[in-house]
Amino acid sequence: MIIRLLLVIAILLAPFSTLHAAEGVSIGCILPLSGKFASYGNKALQGIELAMERYNSKGLSKKSPVKLLIKDSEGLTEVAERAVNELEREGVNVIIGPILGSTADSAARRAQHLGIPIITMTQKEGITDIGDWVFRNCITNAAQVKGLVRHAVNGGIKKVAVLYPDNAYGRELSTVFDVEMAKMGGEVVAAKSYRDGQTDFGPEIKAMVGPDFLKKIKAYTEGREKRFKEAERSGIDKDQKNDLIKPRPGFDAIFIADYSERVGLIVPQLAFFDVTGIKLLGISGWNSPNLLKLAGRYLDNAMFVDGFFSGSQRPDVKEFVELYLKTFGEEPTILEAQAFDTAGMVLSVAAGGIRSRDGIRNGILKVREYPGICGNITFTGRDAERGVYLLTVRNERIEEVREEEDSQMNKLRP
Repeated sequence: MIIRLLLVIAILLAPFSTLHAAEGVSIGCILPLSGKFASYGNKALQGIELAMERYNSKGLSKKSPVKLLIKDSEGLTEVAERAVNELEREGVNVIIGPILGSTADSAARRAQHLGIPIITMTQKEGITDIGDWVFRNCITNAAQVKGLVRHAVNGGIKKVAVLYPDNAYGRELSTVFDVEMAKMGGEVVAAKSYRDGQTDFGPEIKAMVGPDFLKKIKAYTEGREKRFKEAERSGIDKDQKNDLIKPRPGFDAIFIADYSERVGLIVPQLAFFDVTGIKLLGISGWNSPNLLKLAGRYLDNAMFVDGFFSGSQRPDVKEFVELYLKTFGEEPTILEAQAFDTAGMVLSVAAGGIRSRDGIRNGILKVREYPGICGNITFTGRDAERGVYLLTVRNERIEEVREEEDSQMNKLRP
């Protein structure tokens, strides 16, 4: 808490000392700093504070002073809207936040009405449709699926089966996956849903692979020992012989559109029904130590994506993680990284000497390949475009697949 207080004081006082000498940029920040979502808001704020501290430490505040005005939305729509009004009266040039869908919507609508550029950090679909003053920097579910499909299809995966929960999240991911596969020339050959809270996935797995595969795998299993002996007599390694004759389902991969808790139950059941040797695909909900505890030994060579990976060996990410850990005593998550990038991008626009709200809005629209921790950021519209982290499991550890390693995973090409 003391470190946090000293950091806030340093952030606020450094720019204030120069505001008398030169007109600066005021950045408003609206986050849930109290209430049931306070932990998320405070994590995001720490990312913003770290970006501000880095800006000041480089001496940029002397040339282009910046002031940060923080407002607590309490996670409530009416409070978020009121915060925009307060920031407008205080003369802010741009607003960062909110992160929750409901508060982001209300704040964005008010900012649009007042003509204040606002960069939300929410997954809420359609947020930028509110108007031309509304931006977003957030890795959405749709963006993750798009990145996953691109890597999978470029790696040779053409036919995929989908397992998904019958809820809004699962249906959204399944639909987007189907559309993106078709765009890339691939195909979803089977899609099966399951109930929330379900633990036995046998019926869905059997329906997905089909009766023909089940019949072939049964015959294969029953005659396995005989084939092993034949393979040994013929001088061929029995494991190699086994791989050559084992039946495969009519698809190259399975996309499981769920979080780690459910995926960890499904994957061992796939192995039970001999649905093995094919690629398993997922998005950020998979990126959890809990998944490894539940099903780590079944996940080697799986492919999933996320918007941030704290274990990355990229120099800029390592530097950020080390600095964050040193400053706040904990490892950053995607919330802090995303907020750090958003603030850093806004500060890069401010460093160019832009002062007016309209100027900052136009400056954001011109951002190209800003080097963010969550990937390079480009605005061709008002939704930030950026890549994804491609992840896999090796020896029951989650690791990043770097560009130079792509060819080792199904000859992937980014």
